[in-house]
Amino acid sequence: MTSSDQLRYAIGLARAGKREEARDILLRVVDEDPRNELAWMWLAGLVDSLEDKIIACENALTINPSNEKARSYLERLRQRSLPTGANGEMEKAVQVQSPRNDPLEQARFLEQDGNLDEALMIYKVEAAKAKDARTFNEIFRQIVRIEQIQADGIRYISPRASILRLTFPWPLLYLSLALIQVGLDPLGHLTSYLWFAFPWVVLGGYLVAVAEVRSRHTIWKYLFRESGDGTLSARFMVGLAGWLMILIPILMLLIDSFRRLSDFQIPPRLF
Repeated sequence: MTSSDQLRYAIGLARAGKREEARDILLRVVDEDPRNELAWMWLAGLVDSLEDKIIACENALTINPSNEKARSYLERLRQRSLPTGANGEMEKAVQVQSPRNDPLEQARFLEQDGNLDEALMIYKVEAAKAKDARTFNEIFRQIVRIEQIQADGIRYISPRASILRLTFPWPLLYLSLALIQVGLDPLGHLTSYLWFAFPWVVLGGYLVAVAEVRSRHTIWKYLFRESGDGTLSARFMVGLAGWLMILIPILMLLIDSFRRLSDFQIPPRLF
């Protein structure tokens, strides 16, 4: 079996959750071919000690200095190797980014910031360390999804832009319905509660967008004392508030429409 065949077999074992078998084969591969960059990259996620992980990343960078995935992962490994208190500011910054120190959460944050290569590297490392098939399958789906995004050349859109884009459909719908309700001369038919409700629909659309788009929005920090991208319960509460602010004005609009229909006469009543 050639080194390439052994490497493919080892990767298959790693993806199946058989970490020890995959690691043993990869060690044989790098022993036969010390300049096998991909083997060193996979070893960085399969070896146990932090020192061995750092060595594997350094070897990959020696072979290919432009390997940004290995460089980024090596920087995170070196931060973890710092003694307690040696670099308090850096440790504090890392804790702010991910208070639970969860690699999958870090990968999700990196993806939100558009750093797909770094997120993909973490997902691959965590997939190699998965202890059961269910965890591996969940992580592997993320790997396939990101690789498909990169292969399709899909343009990165920031969470802020997505929130802004999703905010306005509901206000525009409400504005259209209100204009249909009062006609094309809104100043001549001022129905105060219809127009005063418009800002609430805008705010409701914004809250619904914030709840739907995963992002480290300040609303989670100030309202829920969370530093992440919002727990399921927090996003549910924000989304529910947003939908109420949208649907109640629309319901008022419908009630006003039925009231107008009840007074409608043919020929129309003269005022």
